[in-house]
Parts: sequence; C-alpha cells; structure tokens
Amino acid sequence: MDSKKLWFFSFIKQQIKAFNSSFVEHDYCYKSMPQLSIIIVNYKNQDLITACVQSIVENEPDLAFELIIVDNDSNDSSEKELRKIYPDLKWIQMGYNSGFGRANNAGIRAATGDYLLLLNSDVVVTTKNTLTKCLNHLHQLPNPTKTILGTRLVHEDGSYQETLRLEFPGIKREIRANAFYILIVERFLKKKFTGKAEQKAAHYVSGEVAWINGAFLLLNRESALEKKLFFDNDFFLYGEDTEWCWRAGKSGMTFYHWHEQELIHIGSASSAENKQKVQQVIASDWLYLRKTRGFWYTLFTLIIIFKNQVLDGSLHFLARLRGKKLPDYAILQKTRRTWIYEILKKYSIHILFKGKHSDERSFVINCYD
Repeated sequence: MDSKKLWFFSFIKQQIKAFNSSFVEHDYCYKSMPQLSIIIVNYKNQDLITACVQSIVENEPDLAFELIIVDNDSNDSSEKELRKIYPDLKWIQMGYNSGFGRANNAGIRAATGDYLLLLNSDVVVTTKNTLTKCLNHLHQLPNPTKTILGTRLVHEDGSYQETLRLEFPGIKREIRANAFYILIVERFLKKKFTGKAEQKAAHYVSGEVAWINGAFLLLNRESALEKKLFFDNDFFLYGEDTEWCWRAGKSGMTFYHWHEQELIHIGSASSAENKQKVQQVIASDWLYLRKTRGFWYTLFTLIIIFKNQVLDGSLHFLARLRGKKLPDYAILQKTRRTWIYEILKKYSIHILFKGKHSDERSFVINCYD
C-alpha cells in the first residue's frame, strides 16, 4: 500500500476517533446537566418508593432528569431494588432518621439540574410525560424562575385531595373552632365558613395560590439556592413545608397551581386517626406559628386552643349529665382533646420560650419518640 493510501486511512481513523470522543463527551455533559433533579425522601417505604420511581421511569421517556434518593436509615434493600429500575440514581444515606426537611436539604445540595422537583415517595405518575408537561408549563409562565409550581394530587380512587391552600393557617382557624363562635355565627347568624368549599373549587382551576403542600414542589434550582430556600432544621415532620412556603413567599417567590395534570398521592388517602401523627401535626403547626408570626401571636393562639378544649370538655360533660348520648364525632373529639392537652403540657413552653428546637441528630418536637 502506497504512502498516500496509508495517510488517507490514518486520517479517516483519526476523524472517527475524534467523532466518537466528542460524542461521548457530549453524552456525558447531557447526563451531567439534567433539566430536572427529582428529590425523593425515603424512610422504610420500599414498596411505595419503588412504585414511585417505576412510574417516573416508565412515563417520562423524553425528560432529561437525575434521580436523587435521600434515605433516612431505612436499613432495607431499597437502594438495590431501585438501582434495578434506574441504575444512575444518586443515593444519599443520612445515617439516622433526619425527618423530611433535612433530608430534602441534602438532596437540594446534591442536585445539578436546572430545576428541582421535591416529590413525596408515595406519589405515582399515571400518565405519559406528566412531569415534562409540568416543567414546560412552568417555562411558559411570566416569571418561571420566581414561580413554584404544583399540580393536582388525588387519592387512589381519583377523589379530591387538598393540594393547595388559599391562606396560611393561623389564629382564625382556632377562632372558628370555638363552640360559641359555631353557635352564634354559624347556627344563629347562618354565616357558614366557605373557605373549604372555595379551596376545593380552586383545585380545578389554574392560577396563583397562597401556598402548596410539600408532596410536589417544582422550582428553579438557582433561585432556591440564591434565596436560601432550605427547610428549617428544627422541624422533624409536618409543618416544615408550610414554614418553607411562608419564607419562599416572603423572598419574592409566587405559588402557581396547574390543574391540568394529575398525580396520585397515596399517603394522604388514609383517614385513620393515629395519636403520634395527630400530635406531631399539631405541635409542628405551633412551631410554624412561632417561627413565622412571633411570640405574642403564638401565645394568643395557644390560649384560644386551651380555652376551646376546656369549653368543649365542659359542654360534653353537661351533655352526659343530661343523659345525652354523644355522637361518634364527639367521642373522637374527646380523644383528640386528651392528645392536645398532652402536647400542650409537653411542648407549649418550649415552643414559646426556647430558641433551639433541635441538635445535629435529634428534634425536640418529636411525638414519635
């Protein structure tokens, strides 16, 4: 073979090698710079998180995403099983039960996508390209980098589930729960509270809302980092998304509910009363109030809550003296009253007067201890 042919074949070989190298480099960059970082917190929830991840992989074929699983020391085979579905997932082991907020913070810090999706492990994607459409719709909004998008969450049977809120919880809720308020305003004056009905109606309309619950939160990563939108480390479970949304709103972010997409949220489908969960929800709500509304607002709210419990207990006692049979809801109310008394004694002073509610690996407001 003459020198010209040797040169020609050598040149072609070099070009093919260069092309392959650039292709690999381009592919690597594509994978290392995803559009979306999906962050899911896991705690001994292997079946649910497996269904969640499987639904994402099956229904999002065109979405460039990275999957970040933050595990709260589950001590099971979740990682092994999930890597069978999505081998490239990022697995972060917290080493202890760090709760919802701290675990999400670890995921946010590890994320590299342009956008973040904070997703509950019990959410299931049921239709093709749901997440892709949500991301595209966020891009179409007037100010996508300063908007946090949520979409419709439903129970497994497709029924309504509270996904958005039109106002933040506060003292008005406790006033409306007062027996005299119910008797005078609702029964005598016939002025029914319509907030729940309005909130349900808003579930089926797209638009700005006060805040969105933490099961599905889609936002720009750079904005989250710039505004330091990490969850408060003092929260163990519940209330952390409310407080986070409050701070996000104060930082200039807006919340947008897009009703045209739908996801199943399994966890909230259960209506069973569980003492630890009920107490944790209520105590975390008080902590949220203390952090967002201050000492006096929280003190007055707790006083109203205490008076409501005393009044309800007195009315139920009088009803029994008169020989009246209490309905089921009144019996349940009596049980919940006992639970509320317990956490008032246990946590109210600490929430009101202490500034530190956690340390490196534990939480003061933890009803699961």
